[in-house]
Amino acid sequence: MNETNIAWTKLTWNPVSGCKELTSGCAFCYAKTLSENKRGSAAFPVGFDLTYRPHKLREPLRIKEPSLIFVNSMSDFFWNEISDDYRDQMVDVIEQCPQHEFQVLTKRPDIMARYSKRRKLPANFWAGVTIESQRYVDERLALLRQVDVEIRFVSAEPLLTSIDFGGLAGIHWVIGGGESGPHLFDAKMRETRGLVDYLPDAPRWRPQPERIEWARSMRDQCEAEDVAFFWKQWGGVYPTSGGNMLDGRTHEAFPRLPTAKAPAQGGAVVKRYTTKSGAVQLKPSIDELRECIDGANSTGWCLACGQTQEGVEPDARKYRCESCQALKVYGAEELMLMGLFHTTTEDEE
Repeated sequence: MNETNIAWTKLTWNPVSGCKELTSGCAFCYAKTLSENKRGSAAFPVGFDLTYRPHKLREPLRIKEPSLIFVNSMSDFFWNEISDDYRDQMVDVIEQCPQHEFQVLTKRPDIMARYSKRRKLPANFWAGVTIESQRYVDERLALLRQVDVEIRFVSAEPLLTSIDFGGLAGIHWVIGGGESGPHLFDAKMRETRGLVDYLPDAPRWRPQPERIEWARSMRDQCEAEDVAFFWKQWGGVYPTSGGNMLDGRTHEAFPRLPTAKAPAQGGAVVKRYTTKSGAVQLKPSIDELRECIDGANSTGWCLACGQTQEGVEPDARKYRCESCQALKVYGAEELMLMGLFHTTTEDEE
């Protein structure tokens, strides 16, 4: 398993690699580029062709810290060339690791829906579909809603058009982001596929003004239905080139986080609460956040293990947790901006 720079997860797990292009969203697939560049190597002897990696199946069992794990970042879990028997082996491991949350993303929700009727998916299996443009909204959302899981999510990355979901009932999380890669130095590519412009003066990569509305619309649709929203990136030559600020702030909400470990002596675990959409996440109360912002105390909350930490300024982001060592401690003001708080004790589980 590998730690990753993908902002909405912590680890990647690839017990299989390889895939085939399905839609225009696949045109500049990072996994294909990496695999084909290393074709013939020990890591990718057949490039992006199907490669089972059974020696990796048990890797999550060795991870002690509850983690967000993106499954098959180098493939598609529901690619039709992967056998159901091998899928069963991956789901077996997911079931054996209830402390982790496993994020499974596909462009083939028809196979995911079929498989979910064949085998009950565990509570920590997050079912996600990619919806990169308006043309795939109706079909893919309808199929995703057929999957019986606790967390269903949409990844609108690369975002190629404005998207109207037509309602997000039964969806718990939406990720959005622009495409990245050196092809965006080409002005025609930026026009047809990019959310950014390339300018001669710094910062060189900036969101195209008319396409900022695409991100705003997605955010507003999520807020209207109490769906967690994560704006990953504007894109550019690198994923971080254009940053990830939308209207002066980041949007990095999660539907829930991995189960917290027992608190260290003197620590406190943030309680679990249920949102209106039915998603569960770890979060403090709005009153606790207001006390910190008003200067009554300086408490931060770790989004990895759920513990509180003293001496954290309200605007702190990604401080190191003294308990789990993850760079996931946020101050009260940042949590307030991300919407990670509960407002009433009536929501408590």
